[in-house]
Amino acid sequence: MPLENRPDALRALALGFATLSLGPIAGLNQAGSAGGIPIVRAEVPRAAPEWAVLQRHLIETLDRAGEEFAKAYTLPDGTLRWKERYEGGMNSSDDAYEGFRGFSLHHVLGGSKRLDTLHRHIWEGITRQFTRYGQIYREFDGNWDWMHHGEGYVSLYPLGMADPHDQRFRERSIRFASMYTGEDPEAPNYDPAARLMRASMNGSRGPKMEWTKRDWIPTNANLVYYHLPFDDIPGVTSSTGWINDHPDDDQFGRIVKTMSDRMAKGDVPINLTAAPLIANAFLYTGDAKYREWVVDYLGKWAELTETNGGITPDNVGASGKIGEHTGGHWWGGYYGWKWPRGGTDIVLASLTAAKVAVLLTGEAHWLDLPRSQAGVMRERGVAKDGDWLVPIRYDSRKGWHHFTRELRSPYVQLWAMSQSAGDWAQVERLTELESRLGRPADPDLGWANFVRGRNPDYPVEAMRRDLQFVQAKLSRILNEHGDPETWFDAHWLALEPMPTDNLVRLTIAGIPVHKRGEMLHSYLRYFDVDKQLPGLPQGVAALVTGIGPDAVTVELVNTDLFERRQLAVQGGAYGEHRIATVTHEATDEWVPGSNPPSEGATEAVTARVDGPWFEVAMEPGAGITLEIAMERFALTPS
Repeated sequence: MPLENRPDALRALALGFATLSLGPIAGLNQAGSAGGIPIVRAEVPRAAPEWAVLQRHLIETLDRAGEEFAKAYTLPDGTLRWKERYEGGMNSSDDAYEGFRGFSLHHVLGGSKRLDTLHRHIWEGITRQFTRYGQIYREFDGNWDWMHHGEGYVSLYPLGMADPHDQRFRERSIRFASMYTGEDPEAPNYDPAARLMRASMNGSRGPKMEWTKRDWIPTNANLVYYHLPFDDIPGVTSSTGWINDHPDDDQFGRIVKTMSDRMAKGDVPINLTAAPLIANAFLYTGDAKYREWVVDYLGKWAELTETNGGITPDNVGASGKIGEHTGGHWWGGYYGWKWPRGGTDIVLASLTAAKVAVLLTGEAHWLDLPRSQAGVMRERGVAKDGDWLVPIRYDSRKGWHHFTRELRSPYVQLWAMSQSAGDWAQVERLTELESRLGRPADPDLGWANFVRGRNPDYPVEAMRRDLQFVQAKLSRILNEHGDPETWFDAHWLALEPMPTDNLVRLTIAGIPVHKRGEMLHSYLRYFDVDKQLPGLPQGVAALVTGIGPDAVTVELVNTDLFERRQLAVQGGAYGEHRIATVTHEATDEWVPGSNPPSEGATEAVTARVDGPWFEVAMEPGAGITLEIAMERFALTPS
């Protein structure tokens, strides 16, 4: 699908309304325009439905909860209330950054600007703190894997959406990307000629080709609860070997040596999680070299998968040979089919990269790689007690093993991105399975069925659960009396009170940003025109009630009975969708102050947009339902 660059003035609007004056609203009960931007006016009163009241309550509760969380766990200089010294080996800062991942994202959705400001201050503090600890070098983790890099830097990407004019984070994003494009000589993590990463552990210090026991302290204590990475480590028969380093029987040392020999060098699929880091630089700059990197790297893994008979190999040497360091096996790599979580990580990493590739190119075929690997496991599944279990691990001794329930989220994400009948069939299959087993609805399946016209109670139930979640977290945060010197390295992460998943799903028809390194992907995005800020204006609630391959339906309600609000509606999180038309019900006979028009007194009015956004002017207490026709992934994202 061809991509088009947008005019500079429109691009400025997408970058946060920093330089474009929007002008007055024109027109009454139908679309007008201001400065070439179509306007829809919502002036008919609509009693705020329960979902709208709960949504505004949730947004305002999260505003306050975030501030209380920051007050409880950070110092005035932005550093964490934590240990004076922390020697964590390769164990990175991911949990520290991750604990605040909801702050700027919430602001992008319509939360307080204060949270984004706090987030930037805390980011600086954490960076200084973990530089002092030794994990961070040149403002980026020195060496760790992309499962953990992804968890930490998931909080980086919304910063550009919240304020693309912050030069510190713009410069950082470009510099961080250079560590993975082959442009940073001090961090040659990527081999452009081979289109491969050089090591499974990487970062601002470059590829880490050998591992030592010191690297794995204190992580080794947690690994006791996992199975062993290999079954043929001399003298090691149990995972307790991770904490057995007796001078006469150093099992810990032998585990690390075996892993270092087989897993350290060469590339692994978990490195695909770096794709959003590169895409983030593209969104700031528009430089095609970043798009080419994503296409080259994901394309290389697609080629390796084809070479390996349709199964993505979990390790490849610097030469490009599959199994170069694992005795020729396509399994046995770090975060691969054998250890620790098997195919789950293969699917999630390739899905994260594939979504980015679709965003940057407009081509849906990139989803084939994660789709095929979900299929690899599904096709080897077995029926048990009415359920369908799939094997997520493989080795030559046990074959396919460790059968477990399929993850629901990847299937829903594939459908949300592709809108293909084949992906929806998988969502239907899993929905029917959940129903047959009588299980509580999975939240991803619940949302997918809601936007297909089923499950009408989903929005209210989801926001009630979120409010209960926040209440439970706050009861601990506001009563914190612990000693920071004794806290484990994810103490604050376990208490983070900022659930954004349902706001992402319901307000912008987006895929929730979990913690595996994802960027935000959505059908819509909003801006507060009056305050020149991202997100829903104060008092305005939004509910996307339907999505399709080329359309989205959203209901907007101004719950404020006193103030007029004006918002812009954008196609996609980054303006990547071209909005063709917007249709709404209107009447020319209704007079402000009179009763709402009766059913049948309205008619459908369609306004042509042919661009990435339009505006909605909302009178106090007004509501409107918009049918938005769009061509998805038709514009260059920024």
